[in-house]
Amino acid sequence: MLNSHTVQYPFAKNDLIMEAVYVGGVLTYLGFAAPGTATSTAGWQICKFTYDGTGNITKRQFASGTNDYDKVMDDYLLGYSYS
Repeated sequence: MLNSHTVQYPFAKNDLIMEAVYVGGVLTYLGFAAPGTATSTAGWQICKFTYDGTGNITKRQFASGTNDYDKVMDDYLLGYSYS
């Protein structure tokens, strides 16, 4: 498993794929994974953004409280708590 303490990647850092989810026209969830990782399989790092009243990002929280690449992107909404 690739986690926040790992410096070795099974892929090049520049080769990450990205999946963005907009809620009400605002970027709310963002996922990164190795190329070829399906959104229905584990291997994603997912974060959630919180905004202030003027549209500035005030917080970035990770699914299950970790920035590990072991989440399922399709489960971003119902599968995880963010901290």
